Amino acid sequence: MQVTTTLKLKFHALNAVKVAMFAETTAACTELGNELLKLPIKERKKLTTAQVVTPLKSALANQVIRHCKGKAGKKVKKFKLLPPEVNCQNWRLFKVGDVYSVSFPTLFGVKRVPIAVKSRHWQPILDRLLANDESLTEGTLKLCQFKRKWYALISIAEEVPDVIADNRVGVDRGQNQIA
Repeated sequence: MQVTTTLKLKFHALNAVKVAMFAETTAACTELGNELLKLPIKERKKLTTAQVVTPLKSALANQVIRHCKGKAGKKVKKFKLLPPEVNCQNWRLFKVGDVYSVSFPTLFGVKRVPIAVKSRHWQPILDRLLANDESLTEGTLKLCQFKRKWYALISIAEEVPDVIADNRVGVDRGQNQIA
């Protein structure tokens, strides 16, 4: 069975230039997404990066097109914010000494940015990713801003064994008072 986990990793010591670059990349993704939403869904299904005029790199433009073709593109009329996202082929994890960093495409080319690993639970997972552990599968990297701080959200799929148990536990969702 596969379990997907999202690692929320804060960028370490970002300067104003990189913050502005991340903001511009996010704005360009949102703008492209909103332009694509103006097209009928049948035309969106046929789109490729060759047919789209954008300053975004093709890896970023492809993900925006996928969002607009998928469920999000059918449900929403306009994106308030569409964060940049790249698939597993277009981002890399590095470790130099004790410092981890990720590289990914932005509006101005591929950039490598150091990340701060605050949670002691994420460091072994990142080390396993660097060691090409077969039980881990890299997912997408999403660039997001929360409370004026920038983060890399990395999804990881991990193969876990099935648990065989005789006891069953029920969970009541939406209850204010748990028995």
